[in-house]
Amino acid sequence: MIIDSYSSILKLAAYVLLLLAAVAPVVYRNLPQVAQAEFVIERESQLKESQPNMTLGYACEDCLVPAVHGASIIEKLDGGLLATWFGGSREGGKDVVLWGADLSPGNKGWSTPRRIVGPAETRAALGRYIKTVGNSVLVRGAQNELWLYYVTVSVGGWAGSSLNAIRSLDDGKSWDAPRRLISSPFFNISTLNKSAAIHYSDGSIGLPVYHEFIGKFSELLYLDSRGQVSDKTRITQGRLAIQPLLLPLAPQQAIALMRDTGPRPGRVLASRSDDAGQHWTKEEKLTLPNPDSAVAGLRRPNGSLLLVFNDTESGRHSLALAMSRDDGRSWQTVRHFEQAVEGKNEFSYPYLIRSSNGSMHLLYTWNRKRIRHISFNDSWVDGGRP
Repeated sequence: MIIDSYSSILKLAAYVLLLLAAVAPVVYRNLPQVAQAEFVIERESQLKESQPNMTLGYACEDCLVPAVHGASIIEKLDGGLLATWFGGSREGGKDVVLWGADLSPGNKGWSTPRRIVGPAETRAALGRYIKTVGNSVLVRGAQNELWLYYVTVSVGGWAGSSLNAIRSLDDGKSWDAPRRLISSPFFNISTLNKSAAIHYSDGSIGLPVYHEFIGKFSELLYLDSRGQVSDKTRITQGRLAIQPLLLPLAPQQAIALMRDTGPRPGRVLASRSDDAGQHWTKEEKLTLPNPDSAVAGLRRPNGSLLLVFNDTESGRHSLALAMSRDDGRSWQTVRHFEQAVEGKNEFSYPYLIRSSNGSMHLLYTWNRKRIRHISFNDSWVDGGRP
């Protein structure tokens, strides 16, 4: 009898949470909404290099802790780079904090990793228990301030996470106290980020996020000039697609590429919007394999799309670069960054940006021990075309 009662309570709780998830769009439609702005499309970069160029390095080779993961990168106002990641004894450990490092213009090596924020600072600012921290995403605000959005967990695993933000007015040298975002109607839990933000013509920001509690689905948060959630929209309705990467194709058009958590063999999932992210098509499977792993990418000024992904059906031992010239409908693998033995190596969680001079910068987890940094140009990409 006790077991039956407990089971009934769990089922009732699940139904309530599913109901709340269903009404979430209604809840957020009652908040002040962002204007119907258009996506900001990247302009042609200044750098015109004819020779292929690709350099290998590490954002942290000696990362000061046993395990690192979940990197993000952004260009600084002086043309340098800032990278962040989480690290500690293990993923989800109580000693995990967010780390950062800089690559100054003209330097070949990254700075020594420094602590940015962890459970202690977040706990003190929010007045609530914080067990660990996770993925972080660096975002440039409308007034050139830096935002760092990051995941925290108080109870349980990643499905019980919350999203938080800190702000820097000196390009990452110092940060304001953490604040918690209100992003979910069911106890404000199970919101995580992974991929780069997108920008709108009115100065607002779109932050791709995902949920893992009960269901697994992707969303887009709209952030105002204060870094707070002003609205949100659901990208997927199913329970398979997480960690969305949003690539604007035109002022009103975008494609979302997502990690497939469903039955194997998995494929990269895609959804499309024709109204600047307000509505999305049902997700579909592309031909690209996906071993339940994150992707990264960008749109080049010439209109082609680049995607960094694990090109295997199982394991994360191979990391490839694919290109599309038809807005993501078909893809060709043009380069490999890593190819190793399955089960003994992991190259995962890529994060890719294009800097103002046209160079591209890729960060990813290297065997959970280091954060790999690879820079390359358009000539190197195009030289690898089949």
